[in-house]
Amino acid sequence: MIIQENISLSQYTTFKIGGNARFFCVVTNIDELKQAIAFAKNKSLTFFILGGGSNILISDDGFNGLVIKMEIMGKKIQDSRLKVQDGAQIVSAGAGEMWDSFVEYTVNEGFNGLENLSAIPGTVGAAPVQNIGAYGIEVGQFISSVQVLDTQNMEEKTLLARECHFGYRYSLFKKEKGRYIVTAVDFSLKKDGVVNIEYKDLKEYFSMIQDSRFKIQEITPAKVRDAVVSIRRNKLPDWNKWGTAGSFIKNPVITQVHFDELKNKYPGLPGFPEKDSAGESSGQVK
Repeated sequence: MIIQENISLSQYTTFKIGGNARFFCVVTNIDELKQAIAFAKNKSLTFFILGGGSNILISDDGFNGLVIKMEIMGKKIQDSRLKVQDGAQIVSAGAGEMWDSFVEYTVNEGFNGLENLSAIPGTVGAAPVQNIGAYGIEVGQFISSVQVLDTQNMEEKTLLARECHFGYRYSLFKKEKGRYIVTAVDFSLKKDGVVNIEYKDLKEYFSMIQDSRFKIQEITPAKVRDAVVSIRRNKLPDWNKWGTAGSFIKNPVITQVHFDELKNKYPGLPGFPEKDSAGESSGQVK
């Protein structure tokens, strides 16, 4: 692990702007991560974990601390004999894996669940922090546990999904910002689950390409992934070509009563029921 000085951060973000990091390093395993944190603490420096560089704007003034580029890699399907509830299987990925490549991997291996989250920039490690969501799915629904480094005591821990307090674009990692560094994520995925195409854009996409004999059982995770990639490609700029800070919009969350009042006034107003951590209705709408 090499500590570099005065490294331009613009090359590491999708917006392609930003000044220099006073110190910069790339970590590829947990030991290197611990060394980097120790370096920052010994020099009384603020540190920042950088993943794919999306959903971030960096000032031209740069960052007067240590930027740690997360590149802990690895993808693994746990032994098929190690099942979890309802016949799902654990599929793990290092925090530095690119998110969309991991989604493609799970789809190619025959798992379903993450296909609705295709074509989202960033890394696996950032997914639980934001509890990323798209097309009717939130990643927290499929996370079994999150492997972290607790920077308060430098201990490696495994946080179960319920301990992560996943909510709408929310998690424990936002509440205790900076304490936990995600090093890997374990997902609970099935090979025989039903795809989710309830989101408006997906419904319209499949209604256009299917005839009256259409059955949801005929739609595979691979087809849903192709649909999501196509929809996003037509709606959004290619972040590989155009600078973008990513999506930072968060819909307001209101009570069902308030939503019904607004719906009566504005009949076309869209709304999506919120569920609690147990998957039950929370009585709120976003």
